[in-house]
Amino acid sequence: MVRESYRQQLDGLLEFVCGMGQLVVEGLNKGLQAIRDHDRALALSLEPWDDTIDQMALDIEKKCTDLLALQQPVAVDLRLIVSVFKLVTDLERVADLAVNLGEYSLVSEAFVLVPKEQLLQLGKIASEMMNDSLEAIRTRDVARAKQAIARDRVLDQRCWDLRTEVLTQIIRRAGHANTSEQAKKIADNTITVLWSIRDLERVGDHAVNICARTIYWLTSNPEFI
Repeated sequence: MVRESYRQQLDGLLEFVCGMGQLVVEGLNKGLQAIRDHDRALALSLEPWDDTIDQMALDIEKKCTDLLALQQPVAVDLRLIVSVFKLVTDLERVADLAVNLGEYSLVSEAFVLVPKEQLLQLGKIASEMMNDSLEAIRTRDVARAKQAIARDRVLDQRCWDLRTEVLTQIIRRAGHANTSEQAKKIADNTITVLWSIRDLERVGDHAVNICARTIYWLTSNPEFI
């Protein structure tokens, strides 16, 4: 009976993590939607949502601590708990990046340097990587985790290409700026777009971290710690 309770706690931990992850992906998609629609209300709703995610992270960390202290797990169970301890931080940080995207959407003229569709395409890749990382956890699928890691190269290249396009546009526009105020507006818009690209690239990095820790949990391969 004690062992069955312990197994239920481990299963519950995984279920809780996947539930938190799904909420994080939903928040990420809301941040992207706020950019697409310039939706102020949606953007502002992400801040209280982030508080919920933070509390979930604390709850999961407590579950991990209790399992370590009371059950003294070994082998695969220990790797699972240690991996969850780490990957919950990645989920929390992706939530923070989703809030950032909402804030960027409030800068109404920021996305004139490049078509929004190009930025949203980066977001789609990042969101899909997060979904794949969570599905790899849920199904204990090492192959799927490795595929998501490999896809990060595509996201990185797309981010690089879009940064290049943004900088090309700023050089062109700066030449037509007649006043210091116009020049400042161009600079502000550029910073917002570049930060948006940076944050989506970081979402991909966190998805890679989650996949790597999942692989470590399932295989004990130290390369993925």
